[in-house]
Amino acid sequence: MDKIDFGKVKEWWRKGERKKEIALILVVIAVVVLAVMVHLLRQYKDYSVRSSTERIDSAETNYLDFQGNILKYNRDGAFYTDYDGELIWNYTYEMQAPQAQMCGNSVLIYDRNGTQLAILSVTGIEGNVRTSLPILDADVSASGTTAVLMQDGNTGYVELYDLEGQVLASGELHGENSGIPIAIALSSDGQKLMVSMIDLNGGNVKTTISFYDFGRQGEDAIDNLVASYSYSDMVIPQIDFVKNDKAIAFGDSEIVIFRSNSRFDVDHEIFFQDQIKSVFYNDDYFGVVRDVAQEDGSLANQMTVYNMSGYEVFETALDISYNDIELMRNNEIVISNGKDVNIYTMQGIKKFAYSFETSIYKIIPGRGSRRYIFLEQDVTELVTLT
Repeated sequence: MDKIDFGKVKEWWRKGERKKEIALILVVIAVVVLAVMVHLLRQYKDYSVRSSTERIDSAETNYLDFQGNILKYNRDGAFYTDYDGELIWNYTYEMQAPQAQMCGNSVLIYDRNGTQLAILSVTGIEGNVRTSLPILDADVSASGTTAVLMQDGNTGYVELYDLEGQVLASGELHGENSGIPIAIALSSDGQKLMVSMIDLNGGNVKTTISFYDFGRQGEDAIDNLVASYSYSDMVIPQIDFVKNDKAIAFGDSEIVIFRSNSRFDVDHEIFFQDQIKSVFYNDDYFGVVRDVAQEDGSLANQMTVYNMSGYEVFETALDISYNDIELMRNNEIVISNGKDVNIYTMQGIKKFAYSFETSIYKIIPGRGSRRYIFLEQDVTELVTLT
């Protein structure tokens, strides 16, 4: 009888156990991947209410998702509440056309075409200003520094204020061929300013995007102007700074992404043949809606979403009319016409579709992928999608 080689037996046993371990690991990975895919692809058509709070607001009230609570503002003032409606602070004012901008812990509320602005934070009012000229546009940094664009005839003026509302700098904007400023944006650190000016010369339209740096990089530049780009036959009414040191300009037929370096180089350009109808964005993604011609000659709303490197994430046709579209902080897209609501994920999946009996004004993501805060007519509901 041959001798048994116990060493070979042990080696065979170890290999067998190793194969079992590998197989088990692969099974676990497959189960996890399947669970994630089911979670990402799941669609919901209803919801259950976890709690409900009655709310009394004026018809023109606007709502912001601000630092884990709700900031409401209208012509008479701003009100900061928790999701249960408990008042944290309020600030009263009189504005005819209040507009709001947020950055970090700072909120700016200003009266478009008026002369009043308020700088607010999670603790309440920080500063207020009355300008000498009507406000055309304004923006705020994370530290509360505020840039205000004012207009007197065809001449534009910019003033910078600190958190308490004290003037830091001011100056007149000069565009080519008597250009008219139409929009400004302030970087989160309050050091860089972006200006869009439209020039009308002999019936031709040209928009110039200019960058000003009030830090070290702009010290040696004339009037702190460090870069300027002109775009013929295009209007660029919306501009902004986003995180990762980038700036973005939304034109009527083109979107331009800039690197926020010393020269503000162009990072990416996206051109469109169809007219841009709407734009929406946050610090991570942006999207456009266009009227795209169909085979039967009709027009359909086509939504395309991109990352901040300018690469397409997904594209889909919208099947409801809308008057509001928003990219929420959880990177989901809410589309609403006041009654019908669709929520899309970044995988292009329509996660939620619902028709409300009453008007819905705002949807805020909650804790967990299925939890949201619904601000409906006269009521705030904390819900779970089902």
